[in-house]
Formats: sequence, C-alpha cells, structure tokens
Amino acid sequence: MNPAEDYILKQPEPYRSILLHLQVIVEHTISIAELKYKWGLPFYYINGKPFCYFNASHKGQFVDVAFVKGNQINVFKSHHVTEKRKK
Repeated sequence: MNPAEDYILKQPEPYRSILLHLQVIVEHTISIAELKYKWGLPFYYINGKPFCYFNASHKGQFVDVAFVKGNQINVFKSHHVTEKRKK
C-alpha cells in the first residue's frame, strides 16, 4: 500500500473520512495529480512539482489542505488561513 494512503486510512474518525473525501476531490478534479508521501504527509504532485498536502491535526482538531503556491491563489482570499502558516 502507498504510505500516503496508509497515513489516511490509519487516522481516527472524523479525520479519516475528511481526508478520504479530499483525496477523491483532488483525484477527480486533477487526474494527473500523483499522491506521494513526503515529510510524513500525503502530498500531491503535478508534473513532478509539489502542489498540495493534507495534514490531520488531532491537537488542533482540524484537517489542513495546504497549497505550496497558496499565496498565488487569488480567489476566495477571505477563506484562506495564513496566520502562523508558511504556505
């Protein structure tokens, strides 16, 4: 099994369901996205370049979808969480 998929499947609920749903969305929206396991997280690559990653934060009780070039996304800026974030 892919270590990224293993990461997702080993998460407790509700994180597992959220991550599985996000996985389906990314893979159906961007069919060329390749799921890899980098830096201990499920990471999607497009054409060999990092695109986004998922992070289940049990302590913070949320799931992050972080975009590597997120600062270049100009739509829905009011929904972006950038506080205390590198990406």
